Amino acid sequence: MRRMGATYLMSYPGPRWQIRGGENFLSQSRAATSPRRAMHEWLSLCDAITRAGGHILVMPPADGEGGAPLTGMVYTANAGQLFHQAAGWTYLVSKMAVPHRQAERAHVRAFVERAGLEVREAEHTWEGQADLQHVVGNRYIATWGVRSVRESVDDIRPLLPPSANLLELQLRDPFFHGDVCLNSIVNKAGTTVLLAHGDAFVSGGVVAIRNFLGDRTEVLPVDRDDAVGYACNALCVNGTVFLPSGLSTQLRSHLMRRGFMYEEIDLPELLGKGGGGPRCLVNELRGLVVNPGAPDYSKLRDGLHALAETY
Repeated sequence: MRRMGATYLMSYPGPRWQIRGGENFLSQSRAATSPRRAMHEWLSLCDAITRAGGHILVMPPADGEGGAPLTGMVYTANAGQLFHQAAGWTYLVSKMAVPHRQAERAHVRAFVERAGLEVREAEHTWEGQADLQHVVGNRYIATWGVRSVRESVDDIRPLLPPSANLLELQLRDPFFHGDVCLNSIVNKAGTTVLLAHGDAFVSGGVVAIRNFLGDRTEVLPVDRDDAVGYACNALCVNGTVFLPSGLSTQLRSHLMRRGFMYEEIDLPELLGKGGGGPRCLVNELRGLVVNPGAPDYSKLRDGLHALAETY
């Protein structure tokens, strides 16, 4: 059965969740964290996605039996990317740049293989869907230069559809992933708008993106204040954009005029201390047929809420 609406891979924070890396420009790497509050925030985001018509496959965290827990797994935008080819589905598992997240790939691989998908592993450092944007039609943008390396594009290119057109853009600090400066969102009428912060790129910027897309979609510039507030890390589900709080009135007005609904969602434990927006907590499985026996959030919700109370 093919479910309507987007499907996302998500992984909840475990009972020993904490901020370990502090690599983002708004991270508080030494801030005290509450796994229980983080879990309740994660559940509130899942409920919001579900209300908007999205579906969630739940990947349990590797909280660790001995040793440090893999606390970065909650940021599943970095897990990898699902590709569809003539022979079927392939999931490319990322290769993380930061040391404390490199062990995640074995757990992601095992979960995806249990789902019955072919799995490959990126050869070069590549932080997953966060650095590969499907914009519209056959247009894709690959980003590299801060976390992912240039050679990662060579891992991605053979897995794209034969007709795909790929634009490569080099990032500069503090824009560590493409999904903090680019965001392709679609309203309920099916119209695509690309949010873009041009100063995140070493060269080209918004002009290069517009030339690449032509008249296929509108490119809406995002100013620096909104970009560092993670406007492009907002999550759009079936025309509803889940925004971090504190973004400009101008940006919200632009979204409304283009037919988007928006909802501010605060995740101070998960994202206020770790840095990021709701989009970094999801990995979209575009077009995947959902197996009725899959670990779906709607079936697991009550048990996950009960689990949160044990933290």
